[in-house]
This record gives sequence, structure tokens and C-alpha cells, in this order.
Amino acid sequence: MRAYVVSLLKAWWGDAATEDNDFRFDYLPRLTGSHSTYETALAQIDGACKGYFLMGENPAVGSANAKVQRLGMANLEWLVVRDFSLIESATWWKDGPEIETGEMRTEDVGTEVFFFPAAAHTEKSGSFTNTNRTLQWHHAAVEPDGDARSDLWFMYHLGRIIRERLAGSTDERDRPVLDLTWDYPVEGPLDEPSAEAVLAEINGYGPDGAHLSTYDQLKDDGSTSCGCWIYCGVHADGVNQAARRKPGSEQDWIAAEWAWSWPSNRRVLYNRASADPDGEPWSERKALVWWDGERGRWTGHDVPDFKADKAPSYTPPHGARGPDAIAGNDPFILQADGKGWLFAPAGLVDGPMPTHYEPQDSPFDNPLYGHSRNPARQVFSREHNRFHPSGSDPGADVYPYVVTTYRLTEHFTAGGMSRWSPYLAELQPEFFCEVSPELAAERDLEHGGWATIVTARNAVEARVMVTDRMAPLRVQGRTLHQIGLPYHWGPNGYTTGDAANELSAIALDPNVHIQEVKALTADIRPGRRPRGPGLPGLVRAYRRRAGIDQDTGLEV
Repeated sequence: MRAYVVSLLKAWWGDAATEDNDFRFDYLPRLTGSHSTYETALAQIDGACKGYFLMGENPAVGSANAKVQRLGMANLEWLVVRDFSLIESATWWKDGPEIETGEMRTEDVGTEVFFFPAAAHTEKSGSFTNTNRTLQWHHAAVEPDGDARSDLWFMYHLGRIIRERLAGSTDERDRPVLDLTWDYPVEGPLDEPSAEAVLAEINGYGPDGAHLSTYDQLKDDGSTSCGCWIYCGVHADGVNQAARRKPGSEQDWIAAEWAWSWPSNRRVLYNRASADPDGEPWSERKALVWWDGERGRWTGHDVPDFKADKAPSYTPPHGARGPDAIAGNDPFILQADGKGWLFAPAGLVDGPMPTHYEPQDSPFDNPLYGHSRNPARQVFSREHNRFHPSGSDPGADVYPYVVTTYRLTEHFTAGGMSRWSPYLAELQPEFFCEVSPELAAERDLEHGGWATIVTARNAVEARVMVTDRMAPLRVQGRTLHQIGLPYHWGPNGYTTGDAANELSAIALDPNVHIQEVKALTADIRPGRRPRGPGLPGLVRAYRRRAGIDQDTGLEV
């Protein structure tokens, strides 16, 4: 770890990072608590967060409890939005839902909003990294149109301007900025920073200035630099390995010369598991790596995911640490014992064994034991983030149905790109809800008509799609109806509609703090939602009926 960290600090601060000053570890900002997107939004409401950069995200419709996101942004001093179009996070201050309801007035919003048009991937060079860990390079096809610029251009020139403003400063707090290695070459009519030069910095350099080939070369003495150890080797021999395009017909099925995979161009992690304890492939057809006894090293189609000269018979000596503590027949090197785990004995906040918890808002009690919800979950009780009674709690029947959210093939995430495409807008022209014929009959919903879906956070309207896809469920002896909601809509674009995330609450899992938006309770009623002050009035009326207060839903 020290080799990785020291090399990273050298990549950031270059000659200013020396052994005598601990390689400028003191320049790193210290953590002051959790700064997840949701806690940041709450910090904005509380006045603790004053400024915000949004680059490629649209929390005004794309994050759980979109209203909290907008109220947070309304309490900022400044907001920078970089995107392809005027997404909802750039325009909420003049045409957002709270403007219509009267809960917010444009003239009262003190946030100064800066919108910077962003370049698309066809207008900039860089890499795509997929879930197979493969970096594939793409070259800019055209220059960005108008004032649009790449993220790299924006960050580089913002840093350049700040450094110019601070030049000559003797204030110690400015040194981390002034000492940065910020000398990337620029090219073309827009002075676009070279993306490949950045890739080379990420790859890293050795003591002689040569490009490194593998993270095994990283040193802890300051003689190497590397912007990210897992990508070390992507620019080996000074060649952009991510840009390789050798046809599949000219290589084997591993396709090791098509682009580059981290780390070290390994295409299959834990590939030691493809061979038996003696190092022979379990299956010749599926062989990845095997032990070559004559050469005393592993060979095969893939790059071994462990030390290549570690024999299958290797047994760790007493007191061994790190990779040396993993035996030659243990393939799972990212675990301290090299074994495959069926459960996690360490690292989880809520215990080692998987179990069942009900969602934060649920129509049922937990059938396994007394704790309905995860006791370690993160919940935030706020006026605009109220939770529902659940299970057998009084008032749970006010929100008797389950909402599940999902994606559509024709749209992408919150729709900031796809809702502005006329072709995709024509394919999916309106926000809709899917309900079963049984639920439609129960609530007088008409196919193609309107429905209003209500939670304790907000209410939305959607076109009704009656379909057998949303089959009623039999749970704990009674029928449960589901409401399906795609989450791609918002008020801007060629196709507009309410956002499904108006309905969801901020309730997070305790380990990686992911929002719970796939399952929540709600009510559905025929017709369109109220306009103006009637909308928050409807939400409050439901809360009163359910007896919701600041403590509802906080119990386990």
C-alpha cells in the first residue's frame, strides 16, 4: 500500500513531494464525516454546504427524494452544472415543481447557477471502462460544437486559471494547488488537454522517466509515480494499450490484444481457480492458466492473477504477510486467506451472514423475526423525508400498494440525454405506470387514462398502462398489488412528465449507502394530481390519515 500511495502522491505533486516532507501526505484534505450525495443534499439544506458541482448527474429528478435535492440546491451560494442540455438540475430555480406549487419563488432563490455545455464522447478522446474492467479508447471524431467543452478541458483550464490567480501567494493553504503537476500539453483550436498524456500520467513513470509496465514496479521511495495503481501498464512501452484493435480472427478467445483490462491486462480475475491444486487445468476447453514445471512459472492464455513464479506447492511460512501469506493453491487473492467466501466474516456493518429485512416502507412485517428493517440502515428524519408506517403498524393501510422502479430500453438513467432525442421521445412519449387488470378494477383506473401515485414525500401523475406484466402477488395470505414506474422522466425535454423519484425517501443501506428506490409503498387513485398548493396539500392529507410524524419508520 505504501508503494501505491507514495507513487500516487508523486504523480500529484511531483518534485514537491519528497521523503523529507512525507511526500506531501499533509496536502491531502482530511475526512470530516460522510459526504455521500444524500448527506451533501441535507448539508445544503442545513447551510453547511455552500457550493456544488454537477457533472453528469441530475439529482433534481435522478436521485431519491428529488424534492430534498432541489431544496438543497436552493440553499447554495453557487451551483455549477455541466451537461449536454438544460437538465432539471439547471432550471429548477425558475420552473421546478416547487415554483408551481408556490413553495419556492424564483426571486427568493439566492443560488447563482452557472451552466456549462458539455462535449459528448464523440467530441473528445478518452476511454470507456466496462464492468469487465476493459479500457477501450475512443478518439474524438469532431470538435465540440459552440461553447461545449470536454470535462477534461473544463477541469484543466479551471485549475490553470486558479493557479494563475494564486501565483506568488505565500499562504501555506495555497501550496497544495500551486505544487500540483499541472503541465499537460494542449492541442487543437480549443487548447484541449491531451487525454493520452493524462493516461500516461495515470499509468506512471519509473526512475528513468520510462513508462511503467506493471504495478509490481511501484516503489515506496519516491522513485516512481502512478496516478492509479490498478491502471499501471495501460501505457506500457509508451503505447496506448487501450487503443489496441487487433481483430478477433488474429488472436485466441481471450482477446488479450483488444484494448486493455486492469490490472495488468488480466481478463479473468482469480484465474488460478481454472486449474486444480496441482496446477493442471480442470478443463482443457476452459483452460486459462496452468503451471509449467520445467520453466518454474505459470503460463496460459491469460495473465496469471497472482505471482507468476508461485508454485502450486507453495506453503506460506509462519508470520508471512500480504501476498506471501497466500498459498500456491489459493486463487482468491483479494481475500486475506486466499479462499472463496460464502459469507463475509469482516468488513460489513450489519453482520457476516445474509438475511432478510423488509424495505423501509413495506406492507408486511418481517416473517423471519422481530426486526422488520435492517437495524444498521441509514435513515434521516426530515420534514420533507418522512417515512411510512409499515406492516402491522397503524396507518400502513393508507399506502397499501408497492411501487417498484425500473429502466426502459429506450431511455438512459434520468433521461437527461434520451428525453432530448426526438426519436427516443417518440418511442416512449409519456411517463406511465404499469398496473394489473385487478388493480385497475380495484381503483377505477383506465388504460391510457391518468393516475396519481402518492407517498409521504410527494405525489406524481402518470398515464395508466394496464398489463398482465404486473401480476398480483400472494404474500402472507393476502393479495398485494404492484405499481411499476420507469424513472427516466422530468419536466424538461421533448417528452416530459413527473419524476418517479419524487415519491422515494432517503433511506440507505449501511455498507455502501445505496438509496432504497426499488421498493416502497404508495397509494394510487384515478385522475391527475392537483396543481399549485393543492399538491403539497394532498401529501399532507395522506400524512395526517396515516398518523405520520418525525418518529414514524425509525424503529427497527
